[in-house]
Amino acid sequence: MVPNRSGNFSALPHLGKASELIFIGALTACLQTAVWPPAQADTPAPAAGTPSQASQAAPPSAWQTIESDAQDILTRQYLTGNWLGARDTLGNRGITPNVTFIQAVGGNAFGGLSTSKVDWRYRLDVTLTLDTQKLFGWKGGTAYVDFLNHGGQNPQDNQIGQLQAISAIDQSPDTRLDQIWYQQTLLNSKLALKFGRIDTTYDFDNPRDAWNFLNGSFGFTPAIFVFPSYPFSAWGGEIKVQPTDAFFIHIGLFDGNTSNTLPALNTNDPLAVQNPFGVFGIAEEGLVWHLPWRQFTGTFVAGQWYHWGHFYAYNQPPVNGTEGFYGYVDQTIWRAGAKPGEDCPRLGAFAEYAWANDRVSLITQNIVAGFDWHGLIPGRPDDDFGIGETWADLSKYAGTPRGYEAITEAFYNLQLTPWLGIQPDLQYVAAPSGGAAPDALVWTLQMQINF
Repeated sequence: MVPNRSGNFSALPHLGKASELIFIGALTACLQTAVWPPAQADTPAPAAGTPSQASQAAPPSAWQTIESDAQDILTRQYLTGNWLGARDTLGNRGITPNVTFIQAVGGNAFGGLSTSKVDWRYRLDVTLTLDTQKLFGWKGGTAYVDFLNHGGQNPQDNQIGQLQAISAIDQSPDTRLDQIWYQQTLLNSKLALKFGRIDTTYDFDNPRDAWNFLNGSFGFTPAIFVFPSYPFSAWGGEIKVQPTDAFFIHIGLFDGNTSNTLPALNTNDPLAVQNPFGVFGIAEEGLVWHLPWRQFTGTFVAGQWYHWGHFYAYNQPPVNGTEGFYGYVDQTIWRAGAKPGEDCPRLGAFAEYAWANDRVSLITQNIVAGFDWHGLIPGRPDDDFGIGETWADLSKYAGTPRGYEAITEAFYNLQLTPWLGIQPDLQYVAAPSGGAAPDALVWTLQMQINF
């Protein structure tokens, strides 16, 4: 999105809906081309001695395809299978549709606000990815659309009263077109440009070994309280330069007008962060290395962000702009295979520190660390076990009883089939919202299905 302050492109916000309609129209044309390809010229009759089509092996019947799909239900990648071959046909032409459903059920064993309720929440993503090289011969282009629906109860409101999300899908019910963007790589993928409506969770502040944790602070640090991420993406653009495999620079600029939408802004203090209009900018510099023994990959990332909006502050007049920084490292410390990129049992560790202006941000420092063990149990190569801690130091100007909130999480992700995962999860919440409620023990059972 774009700035909305007086004099700065005031007419451009109307382009949001127009951009979506143009993009959707282009996608419809792509689908029509793939499903109903242009008529081909008549092929000449086979020469004498050439086997006729009738003499060649006949393709499997629809019933045979259905029967084959039913037999491989435990090994297929998606619950609905290959759609009688249509999924492969679309994929070969550069069109990849996908439907993912996440359902979580959870409760509070003790402490917090209440132990008498069991909450449920869900997230449904219907996505479409287009490969422009397969579609049009245009190398390096990718288009993406994500239609999102989520709902249910949020344990922050009626169970725990904590600041950091127990699960990254914990948000108020909503249905919308969440993402619609195009990315172009150039110079043998050394340069990437991306623009559209983007959820930055997947692009910035994203330690690899934190992906499977449920708590939202492992997805990105809550110190970036104006981050344009789920459930509120933003219009903007990114540029990533990676001249070598060992170094990259990644810069993004996004519309920061997320007033009355960011869950991190919900606070009882009337002088706390409010009305963040303006532009949000973020930059990362990263180093990547491979230790010589068994190709142990590691990454270090340093990030900086700034929001040019107008903010109310604690104990002082409103301020124009606020800022912060973060840095993280993740490192493979053991793996069973020696080949880089091989999907094998591995143990990874990560740690992150983040800081934000304590006169504007409620969470002014955040420390996150943990371990993720992929393939912990022999014979279960796709399972994951993780344990981690997130510590949020609260602004001294907020006046909370204990001045911090800390959450310890442990989970086991049981991948029953390629399309079905079940994840039991436990989180101990110390000093919810800085001591506004008693310590709590939260349990969650989350299921993910790829249709």
